Amino acid sequence: MYTANRKKKGVVMCGIAGAFGTSDTNITDTKIKVEKMLVSLGHRGPDACGTYQAGNLSIGNTLLKITGDMPQPLIGKGALVLNGEIFNFRDLATEAGIKTGSDTEVLFLLIETRIKEGYSPINAVLSVLSRVNGDYALAYSFDDELVLARDPVGVKPLFYFSENFSGKGIEKKTEKPEIVFASEKKAIFAVRTSTGAGTGTGTGTNTGASTKPFPPGSIMSFNLQNGKVEERCLKIKPPQERISRENEAALRLKESLEKAVDLRLTSASGIAFSGGIDSTFLAALAKKINPTIPLYAVGLPDSHDIKQAESAAKAIGMRDSLKIHFLSPDDIEAAVPNVIFATESVDPLRIAIGLPLYFVAKTAREDGKRVLLTGQGADELFGGYRRHEDFFEQGSEVLDREIYSDLENISTINLERDDMVTMANSVELRVPFLDKDVIKTGLEISPELKVLKKDGFYIRKYILRKAAADLLPPALLWKEKKAMQYGTGVQKVLDKLSRDAGFSKKGGNHIEKYLKQVASENGFKFISN
Repeated sequence: MYTANRKKKGVVMCGIAGAFGTSDTNITDTKIKVEKMLVSLGHRGPDACGTYQAGNLSIGNTLLKITGDMPQPLIGKGALVLNGEIFNFRDLATEAGIKTGSDTEVLFLLIETRIKEGYSPINAVLSVLSRVNGDYALAYSFDDELVLARDPVGVKPLFYFSENFSGKGIEKKTEKPEIVFASEKKAIFAVRTSTGAGTGTGTGTNTGASTKPFPPGSIMSFNLQNGKVEERCLKIKPPQERISRENEAALRLKESLEKAVDLRLTSASGIAFSGGIDSTFLAALAKKINPTIPLYAVGLPDSHDIKQAESAAKAIGMRDSLKIHFLSPDDIEAAVPNVIFATESVDPLRIAIGLPLYFVAKTAREDGKRVLLTGQGADELFGGYRRHEDFFEQGSEVLDREIYSDLENISTINLERDDMVTMANSVELRVPFLDKDVIKTGLEISPELKVLKKDGFYIRKYILRKAAADLLPPALLWKEKKAMQYGTGVQKVLDKLSRDAGFSKKGGNHIEKYLKQVASENGFKFISN
């Protein structure tokens, strides 16, 4: 049985950035570029800023304090910047005899130990991260090597632009390698526009399309002298065993999720609360650790999500913890440019889902909270979408494969958006359903326990509901929930704003046209779509 451990210290969030070898640059120019990127990432870390310089390489971070105060970069034989948190750092520290309350320092010291033992930089990082349970994007530099890594699900965002690197290396290279990376694309755009972004070193390239997301689960080493690239992977692994007994599956799922929630709670935490099964299960588990943890809900007055949140909070004895932010059409209209800027997108679905979470984070921040737990990942892992019914009809192995595919793609579809709209308010997002052990347990559970067909009707996320059965009343346990953009009323407002702006619904793509107009009026040139 899991026992809670409430001793958490040294947890910080941030934005990271770095640059090497940009054409016609010198050491000062590289440092200026990174400092300029960090200014673009200031919302991700308003509490501190630091850089590290080694020759023509510069890396840096902006710091958001949560429960600790460990400045970055960390410098020893090499240098490290980290965006994220290592949830099992205390166990790793104890095993290695390290005494510190900082997860970043534990990670750094373990990597440095591997370097001293003769590991190459990429293998040192791989060796340490293979034992980590956490959400992270990081950069580690040592001698002529720059190593970038991102957690297997892609909870923490990382983007990069590179030129003149090759997997095989090029012995007779006439052009020097170049790489720029950052937590958000807008930071890279800031230093690679046609004007050189104020450094006098512009390439004339609009990098909206050429800047790529760093692949989740990847560890890449960039040799800054010969341009050679090496890659290692920490991908999500298919299950080696299956759990087919319902009671066993429900118990193991509940225990792993309970531990994941406890690992992510701090005194600065709240829960993004819609009253659906996912957020209500999290709230009920969190209540056992912190009975007064606040629940944040948003929506238009009398919207479905407001009513559902009130009903669910009352049902689990947390009505006094519920904090509601009533939205108005004017609020939503005023926030549209902010959410476009944050998500770096004018995709209507991305904005419609991003807006409610943006307001939740804003409300939490105004309430003094810096961490939000959400139910993101539950639908992907446990078959919560209507399309999962169709996959199940094609066979359990098809549903199994599609769930695995959903997890591989959740970063670009959901996580990057969610991280950016919360961090726009300097609030960190944490996702217990995407904990390493929860994912492992979830993938082991047979697909027949995820989508259940009974009397001609489907019950999606069946095993998740069973796992929550002793914490939630039946009326809430089996209730279906509306998608956020509809449940909060945001979609309806966006539709009206678009029509009021002169874009006819009959003409097609009227919301996208409206969002593009807003982006253009606000000068968001870094948006490629």
